[in-house]
Amino acid sequence: METVDIVAVLPRHLDDTALALSDRLTDRMRVGGSPSWFRLGDPFDQAGPCAPHVSLFMLAVETTEVDAVVAATRALAAGLPALVAEGQYYRHNPVGAPELYFRKTAEWISLQRAVVAAVEPLRRGRLRDTDPAGESVAGLIGDPAQDPARRAQLTRFGYDEITEQWDGGATDRFNPHVTLAWPVDPEFRIDLTDLPPAAEFSGVLPGLAVYGMSRYGTCTTHFGDAPFSGTPIGGFDSGNATGRLNSHSSRQARGE
Repeated sequence: METVDIVAVLPRHLDDTALALSDRLTDRMRVGGSPSWFRLGDPFDQAGPCAPHVSLFMLAVETTEVDAVVAATRALAAGLPALVAEGQYYRHNPVGAPELYFRKTAEWISLQRAVVAAVEPLRRGRLRDTDPAGESVAGLIGDPAQDPARRAQLTRFGYDEITEQWDGGATDRFNPHVTLAWPVDPEFRIDLTDLPPAAEFSGVLPGLAVYGMSRYGTCTTHFGDAPFSGTPIGGFDSGNATGRLNSHSSRQARGE
């Protein structure tokens, strides 16, 4: 079984910024006593480099079905406009991973819903073994102490960060973001106050990609790109709209 992630890809200038931020934060975490499990752009878990990305939907499929996921993602992306993304704030996730969050817009919500509609049927009801934090997905579903909305989404979709109703309520769970590092100690929190303004992490995202996942939500095995075809829409009109996808992000590829 293969766990795959359908992601939004960053344009080159944001890809470079994400690598630089990951360098900065992983060095700071190491000095602070809780090193990161990964650094963006470096190989991880005997796989490829950890690619900066925005997760839209994760699912488990047989290895022989990955091509069908790529085909469905490409068919979807070919009919969609490029996505405008505006960096809004930094925040730690519940296990201490520093993340850059984008302003959640109608375009982000529509994109995720389109991805789920196109790809979720290929899951055929199967569950991923674990979530990015290493928790058993079946165990989370069966744990009555967990958030009921989370359990319901895992049961219905196999994934628990979906916005069903964009109203701030229980099922409004999608918050587009880039994970920059992941501390070994889940209680550790690194200072994020002196990072560049999150608003500088803005631009036009040129497409989607399909990746095989490693631990801690990393995308390390590139299965295919899916470029958007249309003119960007949204609230920000700068960035790289050339359509060049950066889904092979690594220092080695850039001569480092």
